[in-house]
Amino acid sequence: MRNQLALSGEKIIKKVYPQLFHHIGMIRGEYLLRELKQNILLSSCQQFVKDYLDTICSLYSDEEVWYRFSELTNTEANYLEGTKEYFDERHPLFGYRGTRRLLACPDEFQAEANVVTDVYQTNPNLSVIFPFVNDAEQLKQAITVLRQHGFTGKIGTMIELPSAYFDLDRILETGISKIVVGMNDLTSFVFATVRNSQWHDMESPIMLDMLRQMQDKARMKKIDFAVAGYLNPSFIQKMNQMGIECIIHYSFIPEILDLEIEHPDHLKRVKEESKKLQRSTHDTARNVECIQENQSLDRR
Repeated sequence: MRNQLALSGEKIIKKVYPQLFHHIGMIRGEYLLRELKQNILLSSCQQFVKDYLDTICSLYSDEEVWYRFSELTNTEANYLEGTKEYFDERHPLFGYRGTRRLLACPDEFQAEANVVTDVYQTNPNLSVIFPFVNDAEQLKQAITVLRQHGFTGKIGTMIELPSAYFDLDRILETGISKIVVGMNDLTSFVFATVRNSQWHDMESPIMLDMLRQMQDKARMKKIDFAVAGYLNPSFIQKMNQMGIECIIHYSFIPEILDLEIEHPDHLKRVKEESKKLQRSTHDTARNVECIQENQSLDRR
């Protein structure tokens, strides 16, 4: 079974191991923004994303290319140049993230929707995925907004939250063409744990039963079904044996498949640079806060 490829902004110039990957199952939009360090509101960022999508869609012109709307946490979004909506959250992984942020920041949603709509005009193989969706009602809201901005291509959704899992029957009635189960987040939320902990077990009977149920429901509705995340070879083998395709990150190809890639350090570099910027932004904000507190005390 051939699986699907996930990209995070890697500048590939040819199809990546086409004997193993039959299309682009996901382009993670947030990593394009994090690489440029700009919010999608800026025209330069919009052009950057558009050019990247044009390139990948042209390279895979005979295959599907799925773009996932930016799944930024507010910690990540707050440091980007051009951001206008700031959210100060104690637990950003559980807050205005993914589709929640898209609906809370309509200007950002409009800008990203316009980009994918423009690209789709000349690349009908482009489809989009909504990330971090609560339930069917929220997904319908996001789809309505996207359609109002002129996008007529196929739409998919991530299933990363238990609430979305429990609302899957209604989600499958929203007109979507693809379900992608985000194993990192779903496993974390099911077991109330963090990645890489002893309790974060994607291969547990509980997770496998959930996957079988979702796979069966998607198959009955003739909706494509895949899993994504930081997957290991054992899990990928189990999924393929179950008839489930995996969306494998480009940067994990050497580790999982023991094959070489042209941009092995791209994702690591983007993560490191954006974390440095987040820390410096946080430190600056904290210093300003401390100065303001001291000034207030001095006036008393």
